[in-house]
Amino acid sequence: MRALVRILGVVVALAVLAGAAEVALRLIIPNVIANAVREQVGLSEDHPVDVSLGGSALLHAVTGRVGDVTIGVDDLPLPGGIVVNARLHADSAPFDPSSGDLRGGTGALTVTGDQLPGVVSALTRGVAESGEVRDGELVVGRDVSVFGFTVPVSLGLELGVANGDVQLTPTQVSASGLDLSSEQIAGAAAPVLGDLLETHTVCIADELPRGVTLTGIDLSTTGSATLQADLSPGILSDPSEQDPGVCE
Repeated sequence: MRALVRILGVVVALAVLAGAAEVALRLIIPNVIANAVREQVGLSEDHPVDVSLGGSALLHAVTGRVGDVTIGVDDLPLPGGIVVNARLHADSAPFDPSSGDLRGGTGALTVTGDQLPGVVSALTRGVAESGEVRDGELVVGRDVSVFGFTVPVSLGLELGVANGDVQLTPTQVSASGLDLSSEQIAGAAAPVLGDLLETHTVCIADELPRGVTLTGIDLSTTGSATLQADLSPGILSDPSEQDPGVCE
């Protein structure tokens, strides 16, 4: 009986130590990750970076990894002057990013309405000059010459993703101030809008790192757009996975 009491005491002591270690890890790890994120993407020391851990931090830590981690960065500047809200998640990540694989890595970039033009230009390969989200679809525009007049033409597009490429499906076309049918407007705008007037696919792999695969595009009723992607296991450890992709 006395031996059992001693064993129980050891178990309780270990449980207390484990609990203390868990608390310590949850205090330490998020700060370490947040500072690493700021350093990697060139953010200021006081730029907010939200890091949350799910599951047991201690159990993952004994394997040299961080488990079930979610990182959120608002107002993240990207090349081209675009500012997005970023959310990254990994089922498991190595303590040393240069020597291990990311497991279950996903990312999401949310672009607000005032930032959409730059994204629209990339998604349509520069054919469209402007864009906004209306009723769950993307409405893009460009000035075209119709019967000798320069008028703004707007085109409604449904966005989808197939094999990492963007699928554009036109739903409507209209021209400001002209009482013309969609067919007449489409005929006049065809030399400028080209393939946008038909369902087609746009490769944007060369706009993304090799280790990032676009999986979805969600258009919000608030006027924002969210691009979702899967992250390859070697995105952190293999420099080639961070190089721009290639469109074949």
